[in-house]
Amino acid sequence: MLVEIGRALTLIASGDVEVWQIAGTSFAVSLSAVLAALAIGLPVTYRLATSTPRTASIGIWIAHSMAALPTVVIGLTLYFLFSTDGPLGWTRLLYTRTAIAIGQTALALPLVVAVVLGALRRLPDSAQESLVTHGVTGARRMSWLLWEVRPAIVSGALLAFSRAFTELGTALIVGGNIRGATRTLTTYIALEYDRGDDARAIALGLILLSVALATNSLMHVFLKDR
Repeated sequence: MLVEIGRALTLIASGDVEVWQIAGTSFAVSLSAVLAALAIGLPVTYRLATSTPRTASIGIWIAHSMAALPTVVIGLTLYFLFSTDGPLGWTRLLYTRTAIAIGQTALALPLVVAVVLGALRRLPDSAQESLVTHGVTGARRMSWLLWEVRPAIVSGALLAFSRAFTELGTALIVGGNIRGATRTLTTYIALEYDRGDDARAIALGLILLSVALATNSLMHVFLKDR
């Protein structure tokens, strides 16, 4: 085992082109998924936060339920949508990075909504009343409220990135693990494990673990400072 770990560290230190290319693909796809989740999730969260308490509670319940969905379920759903005979087969998105990003967006979105909505609901009523008094409405009101909960937005984004970056089911099913195109760290780990190349699988696992730990550490430091 120690020998395999040593070989894995050598692979990482040597700057193996394929390993780092796959790491870059994973990072780019997951980052795009989180940005999409923020673009969709923040306006939705604001609408839920400014709606009735019952509607907001239902929104949180839906977000928590979606966050608990197995990645393979999301992957299979997208597979049937984007397959040749599926309703979205004409898009030809199956086995592309875009398909993986869409799947990871579905994973990231409920986390962003749940974290940010919880923070918005904890804002004092006086904050919103003050905005109404001063005639602040629409986009300006949304911008102000979201600015007040920016630590939660960063926290939700980092949590969503960690979830997307480390998932396997969606990337494998709708990405296809195509070399040089849709291969990610998690799908490559699964492949190398099946092949019996323990050193390469460990190297990829160490990179994956390092990114996950770094993301969670950043989230901890950011929230601690605030």
